[in-house]
Amino acid sequence: MSIGIDIGRYQIKIVQLQKTPKGYNLQNFGMEPVFDVEKEYDPERLDEDVIIAAAERLLTRLKINPRRVKVLTTGLSNQHSSIRQMKMINTDDEEELASALQFEARKHIAMDGTDALMDFQILGEDPREMDKLNVLLVASTQRNLANHLKMVKNFGFRPGIVDSEAIAVANSYVIEHGLPEDGANVFLNIGAVSSTLVVWGRQAPFFTRDIQIGGHHFTKQIVEKKEITYQEAEKLKCSDSFDELTQKLSNPEQKDFTVSVAEHTIYDNLVDEIRRSLRFYIKESNESYFHKILLVGASTSIKNIDTFVSNRLNVPAEVYNPLAQLHHDMHADISDPGAYAVAVGYAMRGALE
Repeated sequence: MSIGIDIGRYQIKIVQLQKTPKGYNLQNFGMEPVFDVEKEYDPERLDEDVIIAAAERLLTRLKINPRRVKVLTTGLSNQHSSIRQMKMINTDDEEELASALQFEARKHIAMDGTDALMDFQILGEDPREMDKLNVLLVASTQRNLANHLKMVKNFGFRPGIVDSEAIAVANSYVIEHGLPEDGANVFLNIGAVSSTLVVWGRQAPFFTRDIQIGGHHFTKQIVEKKEITYQEAEKLKCSDSFDELTQKLSNPEQKDFTVSVAEHTIYDNLVDEIRRSLRFYIKESNESYFHKILLVGASTSIKNIDTFVSNRLNVPAEVYNPLAQLHHDMHADISDPGAYAVAVGYAMRGALE
């Protein structure tokens, strides 16, 4: 049994999986707000005690005893870790490779102080340079890891595997569906206060970037525009009656991105940042073929968000349900399935150990 916990800045999500010869069985899942729902949500004023209390409520509801959990996977956010794919000289000496990576990492990844903590995964030989290895390097600090593990212990768990949020987003799809042989897939996890962009293909390098726009900003724009409360805006945002993106799609003037300043919304800002990131990726990797954009996160329940993204970027986009690939009979009980992508990625990673 493997459990993945995604400690978000709006909700904590838990997914419990069992790996079988036929695939992954979904045993349990749930989410709980990490703030006082009686007060207006403020991502800058999250209280650690409230987060711990939320985890305890969720664990109680799911009937999970932390002390009996044997395989636990959590992860560091992009704000607390750095990920980079690097080319290294092909060597069978893992210590030599680790030493070389540490030297290279300090040139490419900004770290705060000397307490650097690094891990790596060999992706295989580079198809263009046979004497080189493609290596995925993840770096953080001892301080970040210690703070994270302290939180996990406060939930009542023994510390387990610590993964990366960006890798988990991709793994929630890649572990079962694989990577495209040519070109790359784009993954976008629209979180509460930021969105994690990941680009990856079998022959295309791994790339990730944090975009400082998320569901909270969507909601704040509705609050300002409609002059309603935050809670009312949250309900409206994911309701069938919310038609802001439908209206934008029906405006032919916006097909060629001639959006006036007055018409430019937070959704346009998000797409602008995705486009800027993909242009940077094309320049750095010479890879310009994107198969599709897979959207996950709670905000993917916004009506027509996939069509809007596809229309603006001229790349097929779809809302991806990470729970649909799992064996279970709980489909009718699941709301906001896209919100579980990171937790699914963590649980799948744990089940592979």
